Amino acid sequence: MAVLHDEAQAARSANIDTVSGATVTSNGYIRSLQPAIDAAPVARS
Repeated sequence: MAVLHDEAQAARSANIDTVSGATVTSNGYIRSLQPAIDAAPVARS
């Protein structure tokens, strides 16, 4: 999961690669990540 977390932070989106050997976990993480990103407040500068 740390790899997925790091990838998502670097990409700043849910558009990340899955982890080899953990496809089901990766896909579940990605599916849950986009709604969380969509619901997060937008930072204003």
